[in-house]
Amino acid sequence: MSHRNSYSQASSPYPGPDSARFLTKADFTPAEPGLITICISSPYLDGSQVLWGSNSTKVFKADPDGRKIKYIDYMLKEDANLASMVSVDEMLSGAYTLIDRDNIFYVPRLKKLFAFGDAVEDDAYSDIVVKRSFEIPESKLRDPEEKIVGLNMTYDGMIVFVTSHGLVGVVSHSFETAYFYSFEDGEEISNSIACDEDGGIYVVTSKYMHRVQWTGSELTTEETEGGWTASYETGEGTSGVRLGVGSGATPTLMGTGGQDKFVCITDGMDLMNMVLFWRDEIPSDWEQVAGTKDRRIAAQVPVTFGDPDAESSLSEQSVCIRGYGALIVNNQVKRNKDSSVINMLMSGIDSNAPYGAEKFEWDPDTRTMATAWVNETVSIPNGIPSMSSATNLLYGVGQGRFHTWTFEALDWDTGESVFSFPYGATPAFNSAFAATEIGLDGHLYTGTTLGFARMRP
Repeated sequence: MSHRNSYSQASSPYPGPDSARFLTKADFTPAEPGLITICISSPYLDGSQVLWGSNSTKVFKADPDGRKIKYIDYMLKEDANLASMVSVDEMLSGAYTLIDRDNIFYVPRLKKLFAFGDAVEDDAYSDIVVKRSFEIPESKLRDPEEKIVGLNMTYDGMIVFVTSHGLVGVVSHSFETAYFYSFEDGEEISNSIACDEDGGIYVVTSKYMHRVQWTGSELTTEETEGGWTASYETGEGTSGVRLGVGSGATPTLMGTGGQDKFVCITDGMDLMNMVLFWRDEIPSDWEQVAGTKDRRIAAQVPVTFGDPDAESSLSEQSVCIRGYGALIVNNQVKRNKDSSVINMLMSGIDSNAPYGAEKFEWDPDTRTMATAWVNETVSIPNGIPSMSSATNLLYGVGQGRFHTWTFEALDWDTGESVFSFPYGATPAFNSAFAATEIGLDGHLYTGTTLGFARMRP
């Protein structure tokens, strides 16, 4: 799924490439804009696995087994047209997707949620069909322009979504039952969501950080039921490549088992902060951190990307988390325009590109967070990085000189560059907000402006 798991950590137990050997190859598959996540199926009976994707106008299925990725089938989205290819609103509704264990591919489309699957059961190479669809009742919507944005799955197997105007929905796999919860009017959402194993659904809006509790029969933010609402520094508006007001990050969960447990975002301040919120009950001896808006905030640390005199910083990408480590990349272009799309396209120009990655670490003994390392020379200008615990490397799409787009790898513990592998030299290869993903057989995938690319040892 988008951001890989329900915790939205963008970290994986599977191995990616550990070097850019001379045997390494790259291939490119053309497609429409808007491919943020490539979903990998479960194995079919014959052992094959396929790729599912959603872009601005189509849902597709592709075969990754070969020198070139080949399309198996594609289906036009409902009411898709040429205007969809340049509409940020239409691309955002459909950017976050997931595939379940039965190889059903879930894709939002404005006010509807679609479940796509194989025309012939357990035949990976059969056509795509719509298995079922769900439409939000008009009575639950606030605005004619309202659309589904974020998508996730709860640990009891429900599909959960959020809309741009603050509606949270939980829907059964069959689409026969649905439950809803609405935030206050005026809370906007432009990111996806995270879910934990205790029914917590974490939603960041333009005003607050929320834990919406799924009880199995209702959605609530009441603290007596496990929910909560906390204030954070939302800033003054959008900038750079950010797509909405407030935080530009999908909430990410940190901590499992007996560890300290948090939900992590970056805030909307000009000098951005890495922010941790206590996920469950706030420790009884916890004193509010000075300068924060809410006692639930466990840490609020400025993001400087190594510049002690920095007055501003920006990252649209969600935090990549493994253990107590939290990593973000710099997305602050040097010449900022009013359009996030223009800034994204211009972020591949070396003289305009942002540089820097910064990793933070939570210390459970001192109960503080601090910078672990900074890499000031890497440029991952607009894509979502991911991490492999098998290789202990962070992967992302970078830009190099002469408009070359590259797969980058950094050591998770030190931040040192391990390799930089060029895969394309035109704007068509721009990562365009897409996630770098660890795929099958140690491959890396990324969506691009006009398709998707793969690095394969």
